Amino acid sequence: MSRPVWVYLLMAAVVAAAGGLAYYGYRYSRELSVRERAVILDTMRELAEEKIIGIESELIKSDNAVFRRVDFANLLKLNDFLGTERPAVESVVILDDSFAVVPSGFFTKRRGDSIGELRKLLQERVIGDLGLERLEFERRGHLHAYYDGRPYLFSYIKRAAGERVYYVVLEADLGYLVSTIFQQYFAVRSPRLYQVVDSAGEVVYGFDFAGLPEESVVEIPFSETVDRWRLRVAQPEAAALTGRSSRQKVDLVFIGSALIVILVGLSGVLLGLQRERRANELKSEFISNVSHELKTPLSIISMFGEMLALGRTRSSAQATEYAEIIWRESLRLARLIDNVLDFAKIERGVDVYEFAEGDPVEVVDRSVTLSAQRMQGADMTLDVEVDPEVPMLSMDAGALTLAILNLLDNAVKYAAAGRRVELRLQRRDRRVIIMVRDFGPGIAAEEQGRIFDRFYRARAVRLQPIRGSGIGLSLVKHIAQAHGGDVEVESGLGRGTTFRMWIPIPAGG
Repeated sequence: MSRPVWVYLLMAAVVAAAGGLAYYGYRYSRELSVRERAVILDTMRELAEEKIIGIESELIKSDNAVFRRVDFANLLKLNDFLGTERPAVESVVILDDSFAVVPSGFFTKRRGDSIGELRKLLQERVIGDLGLERLEFERRGHLHAYYDGRPYLFSYIKRAAGERVYYVVLEADLGYLVSTIFQQYFAVRSPRLYQVVDSAGEVVYGFDFAGLPEESVVEIPFSETVDRWRLRVAQPEAAALTGRSSRQKVDLVFIGSALIVILVGLSGVLLGLQRERRANELKSEFISNVSHELKTPLSIISMFGEMLALGRTRSSAQATEYAEIIWRESLRLARLIDNVLDFAKIERGVDVYEFAEGDPVEVVDRSVTLSAQRMQGADMTLDVEVDPEVPMLSMDAGALTLAILNLLDNAVKYAAAGRRVELRLQRRDRRVIIMVRDFGPGIAAEEQGRIFDRFYRARAVRLQPIRGSGIGLSLVKHIAQAHGGDVEVESGLGRGTTFRMWIPIPAGG
């Protein structure tokens, strides 16, 4: 199995393992948190129910104690009992079967005007709300209601004395309930917080739960006494669990981010492998093309050199022609070798340029001279135009010559059908521009950004039987940038191609 396949399988295994670990880790943590929170909430709910049962049992016990002490033949004894025992009862009212207060049947701990207010409230509103006509004998009932914004708790029972029917109505002392009974049950040292609220959510007793999430609070209503009030219980640990849930969300975000980083990293590795594979393919193609380009001039040099060596020439003119062919192919071979050597140095990061003050006009003239035979052999004309105002530059003359020769060689290879090439040396503002224009088939717009990449050859070129190394334009760009400039291309299918290599003019130039 090839290495890329193993790499892909390994990457898939890493992604699957990371994803599985993240999923099961988060799932286990979440389930553990849910169970812990459920246990705490169940414990608080049981505790709240126990507290309510205890409080209501104490109130009902106090009511029953008063109910048992009522002696309809001697009601004054009840007043003594209320004064000495002080149960959680504010007032006692004895009603006859017509729901009227019997003589000496009104007892209360109230003082002042509040006594008259209670009598009026009973007669006008409370007795009607009790539903006494439906009450069964010896069955306790209760009414928890608000009158004029004030809470009241009434307990009542229907009893018989001889042939007469009486109703005993008790008013609970809610102040005693809140200040004493609630205090006894809720003020104990405990990790839990208690709160009693009314139907509107106003706090009757206890701590403020501000800042505690609602899901960490257990709420149980009273049922046999103050049924419009509710007991709320909270535990900071439950809130901590809620906070832990929030942290789990943060952990999930971190896990997701880690997975994304892994995926992005693996994608980068995959992209790197693909690029490496493509680079290897391009290098293989480069070696094949370079080998062919080396072989062609060597074969020509070998053939004509052998003919000269064996004297197989008909005249001195023919011998001269053979020698010129050998010289021309030698130059072509030398230029190709220079390209390869310079490219190898650039790949290794070696400084390959030697800068000195020089004349760009001389560089262009030398390039024209060296390419003349190449142009003539391709039956192409070279139109040269030089701006006389071009200044001297700090440059590597050999490297610039190589760059121009590469641009001209490209024009000969790929635009021979145009039959003409233009070479211009111009000054524009603070730049010296070397322009090479051909009239060939042009370059597709989507490929113009890639033709300066190493080893890259345009698709249309690869489909033709034209050999090339794929490093010429890459060298041109590197040379231009080494001189502080750059190279640009302007082309269109069927409109030819123009390369502009520019170099900045130094200050004072």
